[in-house]
Amino acid sequence: MPEEVHVRQYKASDYQKLEVLYKKKETYGGEFSEHRDSKAVIDRITSKDPYAVLVAELDGEIVGTISLIENERVAWLYRFCVIDDVNKDKVAEALCEKAEDLLTRRGHGQVLVYSDPNNSKLNERYKKLGFDKGGNYVCFWKDLG
Repeated sequence: MPEEVHVRQYKASDYQKLEVLYKKKETYGGEFSEHRDSKAVIDRITSKDPYAVLVAELDGEIVGTISLIENERVAWLYRFCVIDDVNKDKVAEALCEKAEDLLTRRGHGQVLVYSDPNNSKLNERYKKLGFDKGGNYVCFWKDLG
């Protein structure tokens, strides 16, 4: 019998597993920044919106995550990570479907996601999930303070 992917809202007790996912480069979306991904930041975000960070579980183990960043104008998927040693497509699809459902119910008609234009596996994931490719933009950033 195939394993069922369970997508649920993040709980504070998930943080250590979430941090491990963020730090794994092979998760095709994994990245970690203390400024954006510390426990204090994640807890603050999820206290305002309990569905801002979702996790995917297989057999009780966290195998993926996705975060929602939104305001009235735009919705983004962020930190869309899936570990490499599970059915990545199935986990990514379950996370994406849950995020899209939440965003649709919140009134959004479109969702955006960043991708490295040189990462063919990540770009293929988004194509399989039904995303249209936009232009290749360069993201600029600056540390504050």
